[in-house]
This record gives sequence, structure tokens and C-alpha cells, in this order.
Amino acid sequence: MAPSESSSRPPLRSLIVRTRKRTVLGFDPQQIIKHFFGANASTAVIVLVLIMIFLVREGIDFLPTYRRELETYRKAGLELCDIADNPLKQQQDLTSVLRRAWAATTDPAAKEVLSDAEDTFDTAIEPAAEVLDELKELAKETKELAVEFHTLEEGRQQLLNAAAKTTDAAARADLLKEAEASKLEPVDFAERITPLLERRGELATKMHEYTVTLEEAVKAFPQNNVLVDQVRAAVPAHIAEIKAAAGRMQAWQWDKPVSIFSVIGAFFFGTEWITNSSWQDFYGFVPLLAGSVVIALIAVLIATPISVIAAIYTNQFATDREKELIKPVIEFIQAIPSVVLGFIGISLVGNLIKEVSEWGFLQWVPGFPIQERLNMFNAGCLLAFMAVPTMFSLSEDALNNVPRAYIDASDALGATKLQTVFRVIVPAGISGILSAILLGLGRVIGETMVVLLVAGNRIAIPDFSAGPGVIFQPAHTLTGIIAQELGEVSRGSSHWQALFMVGIVLFAISLLVNWCARAVARRFEPHKA
Repeated sequence: MAPSESSSRPPLRSLIVRTRKRTVLGFDPQQIIKHFFGANASTAVIVLVLIMIFLVREGIDFLPTYRRELETYRKAGLELCDIADNPLKQQQDLTSVLRRAWAATTDPAAKEVLSDAEDTFDTAIEPAAEVLDELKELAKETKELAVEFHTLEEGRQQLLNAAAKTTDAAARADLLKEAEASKLEPVDFAERITPLLERRGELATKMHEYTVTLEEAVKAFPQNNVLVDQVRAAVPAHIAEIKAAAGRMQAWQWDKPVSIFSVIGAFFFGTEWITNSSWQDFYGFVPLLAGSVVIALIAVLIATPISVIAAIYTNQFATDREKELIKPVIEFIQAIPSVVLGFIGISLVGNLIKEVSEWGFLQWVPGFPIQERLNMFNAGCLLAFMAVPTMFSLSEDALNNVPRAYIDASDALGATKLQTVFRVIVPAGISGILSAILLGLGRVIGETMVVLLVAGNRIAIPDFSAGPGVIFQPAHTLTGIIAQELGEVSRGSSHWQALFMVGIVLFAISLLVNWCARAVARRFEPHKA
């Protein structure tokens, strides 16, 4: 029996291994940990996909909705009125300059000439403005009828769908009756556009008479006056635009289809973001993108040298006590709420920049003295402050990852500390540093509260003709427009969908920046054997 019992026992080594292997409720702890972290990673991917689906679901209908609105804008005649109205609005700017010239001059004869010129500018445009106002009223009435028809038709379709789904005969009859009561005849655009087409020749004639009067008035302008010279130089371009507008009016076609490509161009290349307008809403992407890009570049240009130099010093030159002070202080910046930084920008940084810009010995700086204390430079400074911790931490990690063998080889060859740092360590860690800069760029592009509070929120393309002084102009951003307007629009409207389209583009930009950071890291990564 003894030999058989001995042969049935497991080997001692197997028994020891089996007893060392612990289980939790019958499961291997290593497998539990593996599945736990795998589930977290899967959750992150699922959340990212759900965010993309949600953005696309809410914004996918924007292009067809905006196309319908632009078709109404054209068929109702609003587009025809804007063709004439846009160049005529420049007359107000010219008159304003003449008024300033009149106030600045002390010569009585020149004052009289400028007063007569101002009156001429005001009275010359009145005949064209009267005709245009009458056409605007007709076009606006047509648009209101079209909007009313579309709104009632959507409601009628909802009632019909509800009637088709209900099983109660009485309720179905009530729904059908209500749907029939809300039925309207479609707007006859061909009939309603006829008066506008018949009078566009009259409007073109009035505009031509206006240009002739301007040409005669300019001849009597006084000489050697800077403001008057500005008007004299601007009038020929103004007249040329008036004549070009008259030509476009004659070639304009009310029934020309609005293609989906023109709608895409109107959004991605549009220069106006006008909402809640009684005339026409426009959703132009360019002003928001320009503001975001300029502010982000300002922030990156300020934050990059500060972050990289601080990382190099902390990693290579600082003592242990200095490291214990520098790193926690920089990383603590991430704990400051962005709304608090916004308050600081409003109450302190903005006023400080404005006061400094008024110092006499700094008037050579482009854009000084600044007119608006809430501007892109103010926002860029605060975003740079927020981006420093991210860029500093990642840059220092990149320097830490440089192989020790590189440093030892440099020391063996007799290189000094500075030569080792700037000719060996920094070039070897350049991929991580560039990735840190790109990730910092993504951080500032996605920031909302700071830019909403201190960027000025003026929806217009910055005037790049001002040169470097453009950074002291107010602007709006992609994130700011979403935060400012999303809570005030009705769900499902074109405005709502346009904001989600902005969100989709912003999401794509963030993904692109992160992809570029990874691509840069791979590009400079040393080849492995």
C-alpha cells in the first residue's frame, strides 16, 4: 500500500507552487487586475465614440437646414437687397470721417466746404436708400411668410404622424382636424419676386446718380487735410464697388439653386456670424477660427520658452531643494480654476496692459496705446500661464528619458556641462519637447472660460493690416461661442445645429493636434535594433 500511496501524491515542487498561488473568490488576482485596467481603457474608447456620435447626431442636419434657409434668403429677394446694401453702408463711414475733419479744422472756409460735402453725402444717398428700403420690406415680408409656412408644415407633419400612431378614433380625428386647420398654401416666390425684379433697374439708376454726385463733391474738397485725404482716397474704391454691385444686381437670379457645396463654403469660409437677426442669420466659421488661432499662437509663443527653459534648469541644474520648490509650484497652477484666472484677467491683467500701453516711451510698439483692455493678448497671456504646467512636466519627462549612456559618453569626451545639456540631452529629448508644445497647443485651443471672459468677444476677423498690433484687438473663439450661445438657443434650430458643427470641428482639431504630437514623437524616436 505504501508504494501506491506514494505514487499518487503530487510532487513536492508542484505542491509548493500550487499553495503559493492565491485566488480571490476563485479567480486569479492577476487576471482580475488585467481585466480591470482593460475595462477602463475600453470605457475611455467607448466614451470617446459616444461623444463623436452625439456631436454628429446633433450637427448632421445643419447643412440641409442652412441650405433651406439660404434658398429662402435668395428666393425672397433678401440676397438682392444685400448686394446693393453692403456697398452703400460704406457711405456712413465716409460721412463720419468728414464729420471728424470738420471738427478738427479751424479754417472757416474749409469748415463750410466740409459741411456742404457732408450734406451732399447724406442727401445723395437718400433716393437709392428709399428705393432699397421699399424692396427690403417686400423681401422681408416674403421671408416671414415662408418661415411661417415651414413652421406650420413641420407642426402639421408631426400631428399627422401622431394621428397615424394613435389607436383612439376620437383622438385621431382631433389630430387630423388640427392638422387640417394648420395647413397653408406654399409661398409663390415667382409672383412675390416680380416687384423686386421690376424695380432693380430703378435702384441701379439711383445708385449711379449717387456715384456721380460723389465724384463732383470730391472735387471741391480742401487740400492738405489728413482726414479729408482719407475720404478722397476711399471714394474711388467706394464708387467702383457701387458700380460692381449694380452689375451683380442685373445678373442676379432668384431661382438659381443653392448647392450643398456653396452651403459648405458659406460655413467654413464665411466671414460673418450673425444670429437672432430679423433679416437673415449667417454662420461663418472664419472669424471664430481666426480668433482661436491667434490667441493659441500668442499663448504658445509665451509659454514655450518659459516651460522648456524651466524644465531644462530643473532637470539639469537645480539642486534637490530647488526641485522640491519649483516643481510643486508650477504643477499647482493646474489647480487654479480657469474662472478665477478669468477674473484676474478682467480686473488686473487687462488694466495693467492698458496702463503700460499708455507710457510715452513705449508708443513705438505696434498697437500702443491699446483701445480695449479685453483683447487677444490678454487672453493669450492667461492661457500661456495655464499651459506652462503641462508643457513643463512633459518636457522634463522627455529630458529624464534621455539614456544615461549619452551623458556618460559626452562627459568621457571632455564636454562641459552646458555642452552636454544643449548638444546632447536637449537634442536627444527634442521629440518629447515638441510633443509637449503640441499638447500645450491642444490645451489652450480647448480652453473656454478664460477666453470667454477676457478675449473681448467681438465676432469679426482681426484686422491683420495692423501688423503685430493685431494681437491687441478683441476677438471671439470656437469654444467661447459655444459656451456663450448654446444655453440660449432652441433645441433643433439651425443655430443649435451650427454650434454643434463648431463643436465637431473643434473636436477634429483637438484630435489632429494630438495625432501630430504622437507623429512627432515617432518621427524623432531613435531606431531600435
